[in-house]
Amino acid sequence: MSTEILQAPKLSTSRMLLLGASSVVLCLSYLMAMFTPFPLAMATVLYGRARGYGMVAAGFVVCILLGQFVFLDYTLASSFAGLALFAAVISETVLRSWRPVRSLVITGLVFLAALFGTGYAYVNSQKATIKEVVITEVSQVLVRLEEAKKAGAFNQDLADLGLARPVAEIAQDVINTIPGYVFMGVFFVLWVNMYLVLKGRRLLQPDQTHQYNEGTLLNFKMPFVGVYAVVAGLALSVWGDQVSPEWGTTGGLVILRAIGVFYFFQGFGVALGFLNHFQIVGFFRTLFVMAVVFFVPWMLALLGLFDTWFDFNQKLKKKVSNFKEPL
Repeated sequence: MSTEILQAPKLSTSRMLLLGASSVVLCLSYLMAMFTPFPLAMATVLYGRARGYGMVAAGFVVCILLGQFVFLDYTLASSFAGLALFAAVISETVLRSWRPVRSLVITGLVFLAALFGTGYAYVNSQKATIKEVVITEVSQVLVRLEEAKKAGAFNQDLADLGLARPVAEIAQDVINTIPGYVFMGVFFVLWVNMYLVLKGRRLLQPDQTHQYNEGTLLNFKMPFVGVYAVVAGLALSVWGDQVSPEWGTTGGLVILRAIGVFYFFQGFGVALGFLNHFQIVGFFRTLFVMAVVFFVPWMLALLGLFDTWFDFNQKLKKKVSNFKEPL
């Protein structure tokens, strides 16, 4: 049954508190922490800025207390603060009717610039190169793993984790992969939570008209210049060592992952358009989407890339803009 005919639940203080509590629980879960901005942003959109940001402050205090008295570490509070920042940007985008895609891109780039800038400043403070700092960090991690293994707290073989190799080789793999995955992760978290908030607002405020909804993100389309970036990334990932032995391959992989996440978004919208066209709904729709997103996301990225030339949505009877069925 379509959610379009469901009545929106009445807003209450208990529901608002539930949103605040769920944000802390999500942040605690690690695997589901990426969804932490969703309840915080929804609280702000549905109950107003005063109550919504009050929930953010209350959740942050709870995370600090948990870190001080339970975990003896403030990683949880730091993670909550960063994700709450995403929630604030998403909620302001929705309340002020900013363009969701533009807001997402600007926020992601600013956050990444601040993150990598902080990392670069840390490396400079160590009076060492990036690779030397990473080698030091990897060495410390390996020492802690060996100590945990001797104490019986860690039983997995390091060879199974790919860590029974020279430290320099592991460090190079970290340098090659982490920047690209950080880039992908930031934009993926922003996109998913923006999508959920836009969809949640439409369903919970059906009587109100809004300039933007989740269809705006599903209709996302990369400009053709992105193809040149893909070609450059592929070339550097293969022949980058000839351009720069230290950073050529790393730069190519970062470019591919950074551009690939946007083609993933485009491909996701195209895939949902196909599902609408063939009227695949309910459980099978959810199963298909979850399987593709988590197991073969590169297929969606390729679909988005080829959509640059073929414009698949124009060939379907049902446009992506008519998307109504929930995930």
